[in-house]
Parts: sequence; C-alpha cells; structure tokens
Amino acid sequence: MKKSVLITFCVVFLLYGCAEKQKVITGGQLLQVVSHVKAEPSNPKDFELKIPESSMIRNSLVSFNKTYQRVYSDSNVTSMAAGKEMITVLKPDEIGFTITSCPGLYLKNTYDNVRVYGLEAAIYNSSYIDVYSASECASLGTYPRMLNGSVEIVPNYIIEWAGSQAALRNSYNGDELYTGDTGLLIKAAGYVNGAPVLLQENGYILTYDKSMQAFILTGQIPSGYNEIYHSEGRFYGTLKDEKKFFVLDNDTVKISDNTDCTASPYSVSGLCGTTLITDNEIYHDLPVKDKFASTSTTFITLDKSNINIYYLETVWQRFLSMSYERPKACVSGKTVYYKSFSGSIYQNINGKESKISVMPKKCSSKNVVLNYGEFYCSGKKCGKFAIPIKNNKDAVMYRRVEDNTIYYYFDNLDFLPFKSGSK
Repeated sequence: MKKSVLITFCVVFLLYGCAEKQKVITGGQLLQVVSHVKAEPSNPKDFELKIPESSMIRNSLVSFNKTYQRVYSDSNVTSMAAGKEMITVLKPDEIGFTITSCPGLYLKNTYDNVRVYGLEAAIYNSSYIDVYSASECASLGTYPRMLNGSVEIVPNYIIEWAGSQAALRNSYNGDELYTGDTGLLIKAAGYVNGAPVLLQENGYILTYDKSMQAFILTGQIPSGYNEIYHSEGRFYGTLKDEKKFFVLDNDTVKISDNTDCTASPYSVSGLCGTTLITDNEIYHDLPVKDKFASTSTTFITLDKSNINIYYLETVWQRFLSMSYERPKACVSGKTVYYKSFSGSIYQNINGKESKISVMPKKCSSKNVVLNYGEFYCSGKKCGKFAIPIKNNKDAVMYRRVEDNTIYYYFDNLDFLPFKSGSK
C-alpha cells in the first residue's frame, strides 16, 4: 500500500445510553455460529500416509482444495453491515448481532437497511429510523425520518442526507439538531475528530459545530474518487484513475496497487476481481457473490437474500467423487491432449504440460492409454499425467496437482491393463 499525508482523521468512540430491553432472539441465530469454529482436520499429507482400505474410496476420486471455511449462512436477509466490533444482519422481522450477550432482537416493523458504528446500529426505511444498542440489547428509540435519503450512525448522532440537504439528530433522545441545505451535492457522511461530518462532491468536508448548531467548512480532500463511503471513522472507496482502492485513515491515505476495484458500502473493504483488500490486508481467491463486506477475520457475501460468512483463513477441505472419468488422451502431430478432472484441457509436449482453451479438431485417440500415471502412445511413453506415490499388494495411489487443488486416484492392481514389469 502506498502512503502519503492527506488529512488528520481521529476516531473517538462514545458508546453509552440505555433503553428498555426487548425479547432476545435465541437458538441458532447469528452469534452462535460466527463464534470461532475449527474445521474438521483434513490434510493431504495425512491422507498420503497409507492407501485406504475402503474399496469405495479406492474407486473414487479424492480431492483436497484450500478454501475459505464457511461458518454461517442464512436466507431472507435484507441488509448487512460490518464494523470493527460486530457484524449486524437485518431480516424482515429481526436484527442479529455477533455479540455474546445479544445475538439478536425481534422487530415490530419492517426495515430496509442497516448501518453500524461500534456496538450500535441504525435500521431504517422511508418513514422511520430505529437505533439499537447491542451492548444494552435494546432499542434506544424510534424516530421519524427527517429526510428521505441516506442514513449514517456515528457516536451520539444520526446523520441523514439527500442531494445537498442534510439533517442531524441525537441518537439517544431523538432531538433534532440541524436541518438545512449545504449548497452542494453530499456524497457521504461520517465522523472525524470527534464530530459528525459531511463530504461534498468537490471534496469539501463540513464539520458540525455544536456552538453554532451548523455544519461549517473545515477542510478538503481530493475529489478524484470514483466512489466513496464511510465506516467507523474512515472514508474509503475507489479512485477514478484505474479504480484503485483507497482508505483515508488518521493522517494517511492508503492506495492499493490493484486496479478495477469495487468498494463495499457496508465495511472498509474492496474487491478487485476475487482479491479482497482491507485497510491492512490482502486476500486472494475469495468466493465472490453479489454484495460483500469484511471484518478483520471474516468475509461476508449477500447474494439476493442469501448471506454467507467465511473465515479469512484458508483450510484444506476434502471431497470425494464416486462418479468420475479418467482422462482420455489423443494425439495431434507430436502433442498429447487430454481433459483433466477439473474440466481443464491440457497439452503435453516433450513432457511439459500446459493449459489450453480447446481441443484440436483433428486428434486421434487410437493406441493411447493411461497407465501408472503416464500416457503411452503405441506402447511408448508420450506424457506424464500423475505421480504414483504409494502402493501395496492391492492398489497404487496417484497424485495430481492443478492450481490450488490436489487430486488422488487409484489403480486396483487386479484390474490394471498390464503390470509394472511390462512397462
């Protein structure tokens, strides 16, 4: 990440207040499954220690893939938000938190969106905003909308904005503190140096002044961004130039080297293809769906109304395919071609394997066989497919590696077309 001084950002957490507790959701909700769960140990090195005694396994294709462990999934989800301290999931009749003392609360009304800061969340629709405290496990209050636009929750305050209009209220008692026209289109709202702020389209930062009860100009940031959002005291988004992901944090701006990125409206994170970039880490080969968010330990996707949460730590997972076909090779000129277990097509020239997109139109499979992990063309070796790594009186175990997947298959010795002594 490149660093340069841009503007001073300080995050001050002021989380307090109380309210009458509502009925807590229990049994199988968000908290219970997002608490740390270890995957069942599965390691290809352990699998290679001996040939399985099970004939079912020996007649199947076994594969190991390094993947992100999914630890929570649910349907009928309308919105989500992720902060430094918790994940919040909104459903038509409930809100869930990753907090031990408060897995969730039932809702009396239906809401469309959720925003989170610290241990507090604001859920809203076109008519009302309901502020919830996960630490109190209760609603702090339900307030009518001041503007029919976007909403952000920050310590002590709720900010609303639509076009150039802005409104501010106290999040604990609902007192309306400000409403007015700022003169320019508002792109985002947040919390800087202990006060609510508005970010206008030209990069102007307007800060709320308690004594004046107004938003006043306090600074400016470059307006060369493609999209910009706020979460937990940080502005972030993508640049117009190559759509690089950036984060404004304290006195620095961090810009990723990755290009063609998209920022998440729900957390400080960006996706560049299948690469996730947070404010301090980069993760590759994520299971990308539609909407996404992240925390320091999890990756979250929301595809239509289906949510999935994954740990940002890859683990080996083992898969068993009882119905599979061994590759059938063909020869065109002096090159061997074959489709592997993954469905990818390969060519093998003088023992060097490479992936290609399509098979040649003219390719003969006459007198081409796979034996002991190698292809034979008219009885002569013409290409290696897999490595024999273990054998006993019953079977031979083979290993093939493709990208991030390790495949194992077996030859039951009674059914080999010819024995190793005839090679």
